Amino acid sequence: MSKVIAVTGATSGMGKECVEKLSARGHKVYGTVYGIDMDPTWKDLPYTLLPCDITDQQSVETFIAQVKEEATRIDVLVNCAGFCFEGSVEDSTVEEAKFQFEVNLFGTLRMSREVMPIMREQGGGKIITISSLAAQVPSIPYSGFYSMSKKAVDGLVEALRVEGRPFGIQATSINPGDMKTDFTAARVRAAALKPGSAHYERAMKSIETGKKSELTSQGPEVIGDLVCKLVDAKKLKPKYFIEPKYKVLLFLMRFMSNSRVEKMMESLYT
Repeated sequence: MSKVIAVTGATSGMGKECVEKLSARGHKVYGTVYGIDMDPTWKDLPYTLLPCDITDQQSVETFIAQVKEEATRIDVLVNCAGFCFEGSVEDSTVEEAKFQFEVNLFGTLRMSREVMPIMREQGGGKIITISSLAAQVPSIPYSGFYSMSKKAVDGLVEALRVEGRPFGIQATSINPGDMKTDFTAARVRAAALKPGSAHYERAMKSIETGKKSELTSQGPEVIGDLVCKLVDAKKLKPKYFIEPKYKVLLFLMRFMSNSRVEKMMESLYT
């Protein structure tokens, strides 16, 4: 059956892949646009794009209200919007760290809060959130605030699962590893991370390692395919992992001490 689906971060990467694949399957899809001008040619797309800044409560309310008014319901929310802030803890200001959480965590929270009353009234719905493998392993060196934000996102999804269940609202997180998307080019660096910083050389090595891994990894189409399956699934698992190699890593981590896993992560990146 055709569903009404809202997707954040719909103009690039995983979000764009999701709106394209979901609309191709006959669903009525609405996507958020942020940071670029609305294009008149978008009116010819098989899905609807609307401006929305997920860091602004009024903007989120306006977007959800527009979708509800036109489609009368919202069956699925797919939280794709997010970015990576890179830099050492010492080089990062509180304001820079706050913005990482403002987008990745609180943006997801704003969208989820706004759809829950609608889903309760209609008897159910699904909230699918793109998290990261970074939520399941020790913090990625010099991308610590990104890792922290995704750990918090996973905690949010866990809360949504418990609190939404009595009302027929299901929630899950997808935790991919490195992927080849616009995410790499959209990374934001701490202003103080520059030559002269005590962390500069190690940080740059870690950052470049991460970028190289992303650029040589699989593309966002696997996320789009999985989201399409989850939209139609009867029951959602708590978490979904994509790549076999990372599934093996998570399994092996069960038998390793925390300090050993931490050293392994450090050696991989720095």
